[in-house]
Amino acid sequence: MPSTIPAVTSGLATFEHWYDFTEGGPVHRALLPFASATPAPFEVARWSVAPGTSNDLDVHRSREVWIIVSGTGTLTFADQTDVLRAGDVAAFESRVPHQIRNDGPEPLLAVSVYWLPGGD
Repeated sequence: MPSTIPAVTSGLATFEHWYDFTEGGPVHRALLPFASATPAPFEVARWSVAPGTSNDLDVHRSREVWIIVSGTGTLTFADQTDVLRAGDVAAFESRVPHQIRNDGPEPLLAVSVYWLPGGD
């Protein structure tokens, strides 16, 4: 018979305030429920960008995926632009500059998943 006792290293992720964008809004980092001896190969954050503002231009070693939860904005990455809306997903290779400007009337809410590529 399977155990009905939940594993200690499973469950909801909790979030803590990490930092604030210069003008856009707060960023919260997930505290994943995995044991420190066997951490996940990725990290998670959630963040918001207020209407008429942008998040900070971001460039880093990690690869990153943005999942837009609500709102709309103009994404700039490398030398390209695109419009993102709720439900859209964008992926960024390591060291590619990226930023989004909230063009809508409501806060833009997003979730980021990021990790270091193999060998880094």
